[in-house]
Amino acid sequence: MLAILEHSGSQWPTVEEWSSLLPPWFVGACAPEMSREEAERWLAWWRSLGPAERARTESERRWTLADWLYWLTPSERQWFWWDAEVDEGGELRIAIEVEGWPTALGALDWLLRAAGAMEIIHEEGPLH
Repeated sequence: MLAILEHSGSQWPTVEEWSSLLPPWFVGACAPEMSREEAERWLAWWRSLGPAERARTESERRWTLADWLYWLTPSERQWFWWDAEVDEGGELRIAIEVEGWPTALGALDWLLRAAGAMEIIHEEGPLH
């Protein structure tokens, strides 16, 4: 997130530039970019699923770097990193500020999953 914040006020780098600005472990965790035909085939398959299967598929799917970056551009991102702490049980808790609820948190979820999160729970409430 530091790299994203460092480049949010300037010209937004290209996907190729981001590949060298972001940590290699994260870039390597992202899915390969799809061709237009591959994306259309995947979308047609996804639309054939029921609601529960769609949700499960989305929660397990790796994001491409380009898709992730799109949702982190300053004009699209609807949340702001506020704080983070590791509790006594070793659980990471992240506080974000959002413009309104519900909000698009998929890009944050993908970052956490790529970093090794086993479970992500969204809780709405005031900061402590």
